[in-house]
Amino acid sequence: MSASLADPTMRLFVVCAAILVLKMSMTSLATAILRNLRGVFITPEDYVARGKQPREPDEEIERIRRAHHNDLESILPFLAVGFLAAATGAVSYRFAWWLFVPFPTARILHTIAYSLGLQPWRSIFFGIADLALWITAISLLVASV
Repeated sequence: MSASLADPTMRLFVVCAAILVLKMSMTSLATAILRNLRGVFITPEDYVARGKQPREPDEEIERIRRAHHNDLESILPFLAVGFLAAATGAVSYRFAWWLFVPFPTARILHTIAYSLGLQPWRSIFFGIADLALWITAISLLVASV
């Protein structure tokens, strides 16, 4: 086992990071599968390649696509600050658990709520994940000063 994975905080981060990457990949794949099943594409050349006429966007597909776009704005920063917080020891294991575990949980629930159009749940789950991201970043900053 690698020396860094001997640290429980780093191990926790790695598990959460892997879950987040898989979640983002599955959201992207769901968008692509639905586009192909429903024949609703994003670019004119996709319609031409399939000999079809352009159609209006499908709201369900667009919701999943927007959730994925939101992931890119939220998960990628978390991967960076979470890794640095775990690698530098800026957060204890117990504190990291309360930051690292709620983040992927809230992001998964956010995607479900976004896909189904569930408010206020979408905003609540977004806020939980954002709070974990902010606290992780602030903890890293405080530990570095």
